[in-house]
Amino acid sequence: MNRVNVTGRRAFNLLMALSILGGGMLFQDAKADPQGYGVNGRQCRQQKRIANGIQSGSLTGKEAYRLSKQQVRLNRRERQMRADGGGLSWAERARLEKQQNQLSKNIHEQKHDEQTR
Repeated sequence: MNRVNVTGRRAFNLLMALSILGGGMLFQDAKADPQGYGVNGRQCRQQKRIANGIQSGSLTGKEAYRLSKQQVRLNRRERQMRADGGGLSWAERARLEKQQNQLSKNIHEQKHDEQTR
């Protein structure tokens, strides 16, 4: 494969990852506290970790795209859980925390693997 195709594909993957990441931020709860230690604060920090990985080159476009999709799905699940208006139950919060732990592990593994950027 020639260099132009590879570079074009990387640029496309990067663009897609950034658009998904940005779209996920649009759907954050209005009460989200990015500095807080709750579910919303952690989601915001994980989105920033993905964005930093893209900027630093430690994440490929494809990796960032995949991680961003996982983050968007997690945001969607949280919104669905909160849709009844009663906030999160302890079981829902525990389920979200477990999923956030897995996403955090995935972000770390992808940022520290030895793939070429």
